[in-house]
Amino acid sequence: MALYIKIPKDPNKIKDKAVGKLTKRQAVIFCIGFALGLAVYWLTYKTAGVQTAAVLFFCVGCPFFITAMYDDKSVFKLEKNVVNIIRYNIYPKIRPYKTENAYRQINEAIEYNEEVEMLETGRKKVKVRKN
Repeated sequence: MALYIKIPKDPNKIKDKAVGKLTKRQAVIFCIGFALGLAVYWLTYKTAGVQTAAVLFFCVGCPFFITAMYDDKSVFKLEKNVVNIIRYNIYPKIRPYKTENAYRQINEAIEYNEEVEMLETGRKKVKVRKN
């Protein structure tokens, strides 16, 4: 009986697994989320009740779970994408370059030269109809 090993075509998608099927980053984020959720549970289960404390535990831990498991086709992780979205919406939309209308510049140069010639010769400007 032959054994087959699936080899990914893209070597960039190969990730080192540290704990089970989790990478180091995922394991650290899960631990942080679990620790914060557990702290919220222990602080609230006596006053708010077990069910409410469990819901708070879930609400505190869920964003960490989503952050750890988010896998995009691009290089960016979820936290980097969120920072980029916030930066895009907060920072002013400054255009780094400004296009110049060459046709308008040529017309302005022609009008300037005509005006200079008109002042030098003393003749009046003739209006030209544009179609």
